[in-house]
Amino acid sequence: MDRLYNFFCFPLLLLGLIFISNGFVGFVENNTNDTKNNSQTANQINKLYSEKEITPSEKEITLKGPPITEIVKEKLIVKVRLKPINPIITSKIEEQINPSMQLTLSDKDFDYLNSNKKEFVKTVLPIIIKENQNILMIRSFVSELKDKLETFRTLDNKEIRKLNEIAKKYNIKHHNKHKLDLVDEILSNVDIIPNSIALAQAAIESGWGKSRFAKEYNALFGEYTYDNSKGVIPLERENGDTHLIKAFSSYSNSVESYFDNINSHNAYEDFRDIRNIMRERNNFSNVNLLVNKLSTYAEDENYIKTIRQVIKTNNFSIFDQKIITY
Repeated sequence: MDRLYNFFCFPLLLLGLIFISNGFVGFVENNTNDTKNNSQTANQINKLYSEKEITPSEKEITLKGPPITEIVKEKLIVKVRLKPINPIITSKIEEQINPSMQLTLSDKDFDYLNSNKKEFVKTVLPIIIKENQNILMIRSFVSELKDKLETFRTLDNKEIRKLNEIAKKYNIKHHNKHKLDLVDEILSNVDIIPNSIALAQAAIESGWGKSRFAKEYNALFGEYTYDNSKGVIPLERENGDTHLIKAFSSYSNSVESYFDNINSHNAYEDFRDIRNIMRERNNFSNVNLLVNKLSTYAEDENYIKTIRQVIKTNNFSIFDQKIITY
């Protein structure tokens, strides 16, 4: 009986060993093939870059891997926002295919204002509109660079210098950053501020141009600074406070500084997030959604209400579609 049992078991044991051996050999061969394929792919990429003549500045761009956004898309990973935007807010921004027609600013646009307000608005509004038009020119330039990078994966030295200057102006780090990521960050941070909002804040902070800081130091927006060479001490500064009111050589410089502040300071990140949705949907009509994110601009707890009231009472929304032609 034992001999009969051994007669059947031995062949089965032998077959099992053969199957296990073949499986192990196949596993080793598959891994070897994968390693060879990866090696060939790497060699092809290295050969591709070694054959192309590139300048040192172009090499910095070309040899870097794909931007983080591309890797995320490939892996189907969704970037989670730490502070997600309230869906109620986003639902109030409808997509606008055909935006309102832009109109040229003229002297008749100021006729409904009283003499004091008319003088202020007539002086400051054109500067605000011009700054917004400058912002749109910057965005257009950066968008062109983005298209070029997505197509050719490189920029020339002049374009790189200009891009880095823009990033520096808005406190965006550009060293050791993929250029596609850099242009996306600039486009995310740098955009227009509706004319009505900027005008209302200028009127509030400068007392319609009548404050001492506006008259003597061209300070329209009450910006703080801690640099003694750039500001003046407020007369009513509380004990222990060290801030100064930033002074400017002209109204134009004050307006530019205000735009730089909103487009770069961390305190206005939520403002920029809402504005990005508006940009995506081509609709900046609901300015109150942006005004709601300006509470950090002043210590006054009623500051948002004040901005809204100034815009509504003075009908500043009619200026949001105005441009200046030359």
